[in-house]
Amino acid sequence: MKMDCDIEKCKSHCCHNCAVLTEGEVSILISNVRKKYLIVLEPRKYFKKVKGELGTYYAIKMIKGQCIFLDKQNRCRIYMCRPTLCELYPVIDIDKVDERCPMANMLPMEMLSGLKRRYAQEIDVNIKAEQTFLFV
Repeated sequence: MKMDCDIEKCKSHCCHNCAVLTEGEVSILISNVRKKYLIVLEPRKYFKKVKGELGTYYAIKMIKGQCIFLDKQNRCRIYMCRPTLCELYPVIDIDKVDERCPMANMLPMEMLSGLKRRYAQEIDVNIKAEQTFLFV
């Protein structure tokens, strides 16, 4: 399932949402980025520790309202290793699609259904259930 976005049209709208990851996802991301791009990510520089009712998570830091990994051309600097939440966008919940995404209404129904199924399978239950984060 590959989705090609028109960056000129969407201006990387998906990268203006804050992705929240588990500690395990952060470790995998750091390892994959090191292998693929030869970049060493320092957790404190790129992630904000978030304590929630169901555990500790890590929010990707935002700069001027956009993901820290977005470059000046509105392209993801770690695209090949991006977090699962980013891969699944515009699906933002098991049965919800972000209608603000210009691609949302242009995707074939079978692609959206596949993304929703994958969302249900892959997104950590604790993150889906979490309602309130306390930033520390």
